[in-house]
Amino acid sequence: MQGTNDAIKCPECREEIEIPKNGADGFKTDFYSKNLVEYVQIQQSLKSDEIRVCYGCSKHLKVAAHCFKCNDFLCKDCHNFHVTNKMMKDHQKHTLSLEDIEAKKITIEKLASMRDAPRCHIHLEEIAKLYCVTCVNLPVCIACTYGKHKGHSLYEVTALAQLKREELTQKLKTLEEINRDKNVKGLKQAVSIEKEKLIKMHHEKDQKIMTKIQDTEGRRKLVEQEKQKTEKKIFDSLQTEMEHEIQGVKKKYEDIFRVKKLELNNIFKARQSSLEKELAKLHEQRERFERDKKKLLESIEKQLIENMKIIETMSQHFDNTKKRFETLNVMTSSILASDNDWSAVQCIPDMCTAATNLMKDLKTDFPELTTLTDVTLNYKQYSFGKPSVTNISENFDKKITINDPYRFVFGMASSGDGNIVISGITSDRPASFIIVVDMNGQMLKEKILNTGKFGTDRYCKFLSQRKVASACKPNEIGLYNVRDGSYIKKNISDVISSWPKDRYVICVATDPANNHILVGGDNSRDVYVFNDQLNYLRILTLPEMIRWTGDMTVSDGHLLVCDYDGEKCYVTAMDGLVSNLVGEFMKPNLEGNKFRPRSVCSDKNGFVYVLWESSSQYYIVQYNHDGNQVLTTRMLDADAYVVTVVETSQGEKLLVATYNTQTVYLYDLMTAD
Repeated sequence: MQGTNDAIKCPECREEIEIPKNGADGFKTDFYSKNLVEYVQIQQSLKSDEIRVCYGCSKHLKVAAHCFKCNDFLCKDCHNFHVTNKMMKDHQKHTLSLEDIEAKKITIEKLASMRDAPRCHIHLEEIAKLYCVTCVNLPVCIACTYGKHKGHSLYEVTALAQLKREELTQKLKTLEEINRDKNVKGLKQAVSIEKEKLIKMHHEKDQKIMTKIQDTEGRRKLVEQEKQKTEKKIFDSLQTEMEHEIQGVKKKYEDIFRVKKLELNNIFKARQSSLEKELAKLHEQRERFERDKKKLLESIEKQLIENMKIIETMSQHFDNTKKRFETLNVMTSSILASDNDWSAVQCIPDMCTAATNLMKDLKTDFPELTTLTDVTLNYKQYSFGKPSVTNISENFDKKITINDPYRFVFGMASSGDGNIVISGITSDRPASFIIVVDMNGQMLKEKILNTGKFGTDRYCKFLSQRKVASACKPNEIGLYNVRDGSYIKKNISDVISSWPKDRYVICVATDPANNHILVGGDNSRDVYVFNDQLNYLRILTLPEMIRWTGDMTVSDGHLLVCDYDGEKCYVTAMDGLVSNLVGEFMKPNLEGNKFRPRSVCSDKNGFVYVLWESSSQYYIVQYNHDGNQVLTTRMLDADAYVVTVVETSQGEKLLVATYNTQTVYLYDLMTAD
């Protein structure tokens, strides 16, 4: 039995009982257990053929009966006298024949009814008539009601026994209803089924991924075959035409064939590159899926182990509760079947307490098991076939006008949340500005920066979510926070001692992948690199053929440079201190005066857009990733000055801002196969 120094807990009913001051003698008598012990002792006496002193004749004879009234054994002759003599009439119902025990005609219930009524615990010569509940179920006589037990809760034993029987019967009924409702069978089987379902689902997902990989490989081979068939078809067609032409024009057709073949090779290179990138993404996805599947299976195995521990605990709890229920059921059935009121009064309260505690345990909810059915593996689906090409819409989709004739636009960037950041100068006062507008032209934020000088051109480029890098003449670099409108800045001449006094900034670019800001100066091939804390990092010197940077942007790890004075646009490397030339943009075949590159940007697919200007003519030219192929050319009607790309809820938009008319034109970038 468990308990503290002052109390113990009953192993049957779990009730905690204080230890009486007089020790074990102060505990209540368990009449049911006492009857059971006496029954076993009498059986043992019968089996051993023990010779005892007969209570009636005082002779040493083999016992034949036991009188509970006399509380002793009798020989055969004295037993006959006991059950036939009228003087012993009140002993007859308390006399037990050992032959009945041997023939198994006696039960514990009948044995309990043979016991004599208990004696008063004070007046041992008096038969107890009442039951004192105040003193924890003590039998008392009538005299005690005027003495020690005066004023106590006293009950007539028969009435109290009937009340306790009804109370126990009701508790047993409630206990059986609770027992029927509780069912933990099948939990282990359910967990096993869930595990099998999940493993099957993982296998099916894996098969789908493998099928997509095989399908992609098949499509790539089909593209290669299509390329070979198309080349052969064009070659055969041109060869046939050349054979029917005169000798004088043969060279012309050979040149045409060479140009067309070059264009075809460029197209197929673009398709091949796109397919290889998509295939690499799919392989990377499959590896990520395998890693996620491994982690998921480990998590599931761990959860299964935890669930099995919970089920084992539940099972032990159920088995223990079941045993307690069965024991209580046997004991209560015996008490209810007995007509011994004293045993009922003494035992039923304890059994009711045991039944109440058992009901509490049965009503305790089992811990919920973590479900294994809702686990899914998400994977991105890729479509293959012809690579996507972004085309500029024929006409602008929307026009935004800034209604302020004193503002001139020099810079434009995405805010990172679907809005537009515009920077420039004000002509009515010595200041520059940074404003944020939405796609409808509604101004959301405005920052006026006093510079103390007129003509302080301000440029800007997107750096990271809600952060825009800015540069302003003569040598200011700063960061504008779109969220709260704050602006921090530094003078480059204060940070870099080698910055010439007569040099001023002419453009700014950003490398979002590395959180770098790049600043270009006038009449210089040097590009100054800072981090997103405006700390100076290094100088990147551009190749010798570049005069100076009119505008620049970072795309696919390369620096795209508009050499306005040199009338060319270049692709350069960004590694080291001296940049190497990677390529040169094909100059568009446009009629008119000399065209110069004014502004450059790129979209998320890597296509490049260059704004070319000549006097009053303006064109937007779209190039492939390397700049060696012109894809689309659009003529502009306005005095365009800067271009950029903004991601909106309707997709990417190409933005063209004018210098004098304070207007922004939005063009749809349409994806075509």
